[in-house]
Amino acid sequence: KPCEEKDADKVGSKSAVREMFGDRKVRLLVISAIVLQVSQQFCGINAVFYYSTMFFDGIIENPLVGTTIVGLVNVVATYVALLLMESSGRRTLIMWSSGGMFVSCVL
Repeated sequence: KPCEEKDADKVGSKSAVREMFGDRKVRLLVISAIVLQVSQQFCGINAVFYYSTMFFDGIIENPLVGTTIVGLVNVVATYVALLLMESSGRRTLIMWSSGGMFVSCVL
């Protein structure tokens, strides 16, 4: 019986994905979300957060302090982005930031 449940889960997930991409409005939102996530991976900020302790090793006395500062800057920048998003609008902000990421990747 557990095999039947696994097969039913696979069929359910396939039909859910098919249903999600079947609706034109939802398909556009899903593709937009996927493109935004992929572009975030390409911009390289994840490497900064992952390797930040190694970046600061030998440069400052305690690399964990540098990592903490990087995290603090991220929190402050997120708050500033939130305020900017409210004043300029999400679409405008996404278009400008995506353009900036593209130019940075090309250079």
